[in-house]
Amino acid sequence: MHLARRLILTLAAAALAGPLASVPAAHAAGSYTCFYGNRTAAQDGYQISAQSCDGTGYVDVAVTVLGGSAAGSHRCRTAFSWNGFLTATGCTQQ
Repeated sequence: MHLARRLILTLAAAALAGPLASVPAAHAAGSYTCFYGNRTAAQDGYQISAQSCDGTGYVDVAVTVLGGSAAGSHRCRTAFSWNGFLTATGCTQQ
């Protein structure tokens, strides 16, 4: 009796855990590509101010800047874009 119950519990756990294996790895919730940008030191990383930007997202955002002092790939905690201008905070170099 105990063996059958243990087998049923094991099969149930495997059935529940199966779909979790197909979950994709963590990734940014949004992304932006900007032509030019500057970065400024801040308490929680740095802030990026960029121009000629295209993309979407507000939280946990990947930002790629092509030129300026912020050139490179960054991961930012928050971002706000309006008319091609971007301000992102809590950024780290990727």
